[in-house]
Amino acid sequence: MRFRFLLILCIALFTSLLPAECRGEALLRASFPYSLTKEAGVAHAGSTQLLYISVQNFGNEEEAAEITAVLPEGFTALAGDGWEVDGQEVRIHWTLPADYGEQFLAVPVKCSEEAGEGVYEIPVSLRTKESVKEERISFTAGPEEEEQDQKAAQTWYIQSVLLPVNEDGERDARQEKDTLVTPDVTLENMKNRLTGGRGVDWDALTAKPNTYLLLDMRNPKKDVRTIHLSAELVDKETGEVRPGLIAAAGEGESLDRTKMRSEAVLSLNGHKMQTAVVPLYVDPFSIAEGDYALRLTLFDGETERVTELPLTVVKKRSVGFATLGFALLSLLALAASIGGLKRCILSIGAKGDITVSLFAAMAFGGVVVPVTLLGDFLHVLLGPFSGLVTGLLSGVVQYLLLVSLLVLFRRPGVCALFFLMRWMLSAVLFGRVTPVGILICAVSIVILETTLYLAGFYRKKELTPLYAMGISFLIGLCDAGITFVNMEQLMFFYRLYYADWFIGLYMLMNGLLYSTLGSWMGYRIGSRLKQVMGT
Repeated sequence: MRFRFLLILCIALFTSLLPAECRGEALLRASFPYSLTKEAGVAHAGSTQLLYISVQNFGNEEEAAEITAVLPEGFTALAGDGWEVDGQEVRIHWTLPADYGEQFLAVPVKCSEEAGEGVYEIPVSLRTKESVKEERISFTAGPEEEEQDQKAAQTWYIQSVLLPVNEDGERDARQEKDTLVTPDVTLENMKNRLTGGRGVDWDALTAKPNTYLLLDMRNPKKDVRTIHLSAELVDKETGEVRPGLIAAAGEGESLDRTKMRSEAVLSLNGHKMQTAVVPLYVDPFSIAEGDYALRLTLFDGETERVTELPLTVVKKRSVGFATLGFALLSLLALAASIGGLKRCILSIGAKGDITVSLFAAMAFGGVVVPVTLLGDFLHVLLGPFSGLVTGLLSGVVQYLLLVSLLVLFRRPGVCALFFLMRWMLSAVLFGRVTPVGILICAVSIVILETTLYLAGFYRKKELTPLYAMGISFLIGLCDAGITFVNMEQLMFFYRLYYADWFIGLYMLMNGLLYSTLGSWMGYRIGSRLKQVMGT
């Protein structure tokens, strides 16, 4: 009871403190020139500024209102939705919501270059059923600002376009510039239909944009206005609009797939330089791979700007399917060779088994543990190039241990035992049991075992330095292929995209260079260990 009494008392006190013109009436506010960052400024000749009008109803019933603003000579309101223009007059008809409901609008006003300098007034009147109110806006008209070049003297324009970027406008160095990677929903669609569900969930598909573009604009006259942007895919040869881009459905609306463009609304805020991050939505079923031109059309109700940039649409399905098929075949081959692994364990004896386990444990402690613990930290510092640092462990250290082990025990299956033991340690201690991890392990075993067998490594009586150098280079080539297969699998399973140059860089550094160096060092260390062990 005491709390309720205090609440009623506070409400009564607040109501009594309201100004007389607010109780049961409508409150008019108006400002010119207006922007999101400032409410007072100079209306420069030749620029476009906003006339901001707001009305708040303090009554307990809806109320019809008519607002009229009379612009001085030399100032013209642009046509638009929500207001009427009759010469110098701007009329607005509103129905004001009850109980502190508010309506507001920003009308773009063109400041003529012939308008003289000085102080002007705009009378704004509000007519309701019960009262008439008027507010006079006083503002200063200034001269035309200095023009930096002839292009800037016209009005706002597009300086540059960057694609693709993330939602913060930051570019990912792993992605190719001017490239649009489309999602692959074919498997999901087939799975949903086979399980009795519906096909593609378009609402979920368009809930997040496929990519973003960064629009860098110049606004030399500091205009404040709203701009409508549309993005279309255009055939380079014919100039025809091609399907692929779609507009996101609004709240309570259904998706219109016939509209072959993405749309966005931008706002110039009165600054000379401005950037905007624009989302692009894609129809993955209608878009086709190839080279296009991305046409951007910007229209503010008076001025239209059109720019085009080259765009490559990429679908990486074919290579992803091929690498996945190869990985599955490698897994089947590994499962079929269980008998051979048993014979290898028996042939190398207890001494060999203990040595393999020891080297696998060293690989786990020297490669898997540091990469797992420091990988995220290095990724924060180096971004997508952190793998070039962790590759020193997975390339040099891992193959140093592997080749040293192979020099000590040259038997088919030793390489497979090494990778399987290392993977099992990772699975038990870190819980890293994933389909991708299993496939990566199988691919590494099959490629290396097959290559070493075909190169005669297991049949060679003595390993000469020249032969070991060739084997080291061959192992480096194999690891480059393993790196390619693994990155394609990651893109397939996790819907990532890596540019071709990025994949090539990892194949060259992590695959060929690091692994070749590690293999050669492993041969030298293994030869010394063999003398010590007497094997």
